[in-house]
Amino acid sequence: MRKEDDRDRVHSHSEVVEEMLHNKEIETETRLEEVGVIQPPDGGYGWVVVLASFFANAVVDGVIFSIGETILPIWEKEFKANTATVSIATSLLAGSYLLSGPLASALANHFGCHLVAIAGALIAALGFFVSALMPALPVIYFTFGIVGGVGFGLIFLPAVVIVGQYFSNKRALATGIAVCGSGIGTSIFSYLNPLILELCGGNWRFFMFTISGITCSCCIFGYFFKPLQPTASQVKKAAEIAKEYMDQKAEILEHEPTLEIVDNDNQYISPGTVIERLPRQSLGSRTLNPEAPFLSTLSLNTGAARERAVWGSEVESLQVTRKSLTALNRPLSKPDAFYPGSTQKLNERNLEAATHRPNRSVSALGTGAATSHHSQLMLSTAALPTTESYATGNWSEGIFSALRLLFDFDLLYSPTFHVLAISGFLTLTCFFVPFMFLGQSAIAKGVEPGLTKYLVFTLGAVNVFARIICGYISDHPNVDPLWVTNISLIIAGLVTIGVPYVDQFWHYIIYCVFFAVGVACFAALRSIIVVEIFGLERLTSAYGILLLYMGVAAFVGPPFAAYLKTITNNYTLSFIVMGALMTLSGVIAIPLRRINRWEQKRNMEKAHPVEMKPLTNGNNH
Repeated sequence: MRKEDDRDRVHSHSEVVEEMLHNKEIETETRLEEVGVIQPPDGGYGWVVVLASFFANAVVDGVIFSIGETILPIWEKEFKANTATVSIATSLLAGSYLLSGPLASALANHFGCHLVAIAGALIAALGFFVSALMPALPVIYFTFGIVGGVGFGLIFLPAVVIVGQYFSNKRALATGIAVCGSGIGTSIFSYLNPLILELCGGNWRFFMFTISGITCSCCIFGYFFKPLQPTASQVKKAAEIAKEYMDQKAEILEHEPTLEIVDNDNQYISPGTVIERLPRQSLGSRTLNPEAPFLSTLSLNTGAARERAVWGSEVESLQVTRKSLTALNRPLSKPDAFYPGSTQKLNERNLEAATHRPNRSVSALGTGAATSHHSQLMLSTAALPTTESYATGNWSEGIFSALRLLFDFDLLYSPTFHVLAISGFLTLTCFFVPFMFLGQSAIAKGVEPGLTKYLVFTLGAVNVFARIICGYISDHPNVDPLWVTNISLIIAGLVTIGVPYVDQFWHYIIYCVFFAVGVACFAALRSIIVVEIFGLERLTSAYGILLLYMGVAAFVGPPFAAYLKTITNNYTLSFIVMGALMTLSGVIAIPLRRINRWEQKRNMEKAHPVEMKPLTNGNNH
């Protein structure tokens, strides 16, 4: 009987201790968060990063969008192959560039954007260089398409992510400048490629050597993609807070009773053993607690055996704290890593939209998109390793943790996401086709071959201005980015269907204007639509899966269009089918918000089912 009383007394006391420790944990975590999150400077060195991102985008997208027009006709003659066969190489380049996006994000999250971008530049340059030495087209598929595409993907994603690390309130402007490099690069390379080929005497192998050298310049641009580091004052303050928590925790635990008792699993504990019931998270835990990422990460970097020694040494505590703060401020640790605009503006826009546009999706106005200032500090612990392997520097654990965040396949249970993903797939199926084949189609209609370079030039130039305009109007609460995207895609698809029926150069220029506006709206507003429908906290995972859809589409589309050209001996059917697919991509996304409201209602009914009791009369018992 005495043993039972002692057990109840110890357990009751332990519950009080646990509650005290838990409250102290929450208080400490809040203080660490206020100190430990690195705030973007919104200027300064950030503008150097924007400029470097601009040039990196110019090279990567400039080569991808323009090289097909220059190289495909030469490869057809060189390897005596049809258009469909040679277009596989450029399709692999575009597809691998998108498909490698999630891997590039995970690598950048662990190793840093600068190292990944430099590695990507070297890989792509090597792929292009080796392609110039290859005697057969199948080998070029691998060296030019896959190796070059993966290398470009390792440049592109860090160039996008790093801008968001340096800018918050001015992010829309900074991102807009950076991505303008894509359109400007496309325009420049469409004009530059024929000149380079001419200087190389029409030899495509020397041309590829030159492109390889230009790609190497991305090593210089990538060098500037250095991550933000915590300041000395931040590290010192965080270390002081953590040490204070350690001392208070030790003081609280000193009052635990020492009695002979059995534990929660009815296992016998010898007399004199201290019953230490730790809270859900404290320094000394060996797993990452999503509710306390700062304390968890400090714990993982400290190690249970050396905890007292580390926090008793100023030098070691500062080293551990700096390492932990650096890890917690990695690119994917914030949910707005892929959001191109200001988080503050996003919050203001959604609050205004609640008044001006009441039929907007509920999720856009919930905790995902319309969050408070705290959303800028919110950490996504899913991107961090979850076990003790983090403390040992296990790089594979860090990368797989980031990939798990990017591939949150719970989204595949969402009908809304499937509609959005299929719409994007159809858009990307047609996306690269005009860049590769419009010039050849125009030449077949009698347009002067020397003029075709201005078609891709127009596509790139209009894309720049259209992106800027899209970014501006999307901030207005009365403008629905989903409708802007859908209408622009439908128009772009319809004018693509009409390409076979034009035969004048200025007709093709007008087509380029409409098509460029369509793809610019798609590219500029895609992330904004995802945030409005699924919330900011799901943007990263949605972005990762959508890249897979778009990568496969980029690989499938151009060869399919080329195959239609091969069997019909002209581009008529190719542009009609591709235009129809792009039109369909805009049409099927029209009811997206209605589908989302239905899905949310269904999920709420499943989560809170209404129990209906059968009606009975007074005679029933």
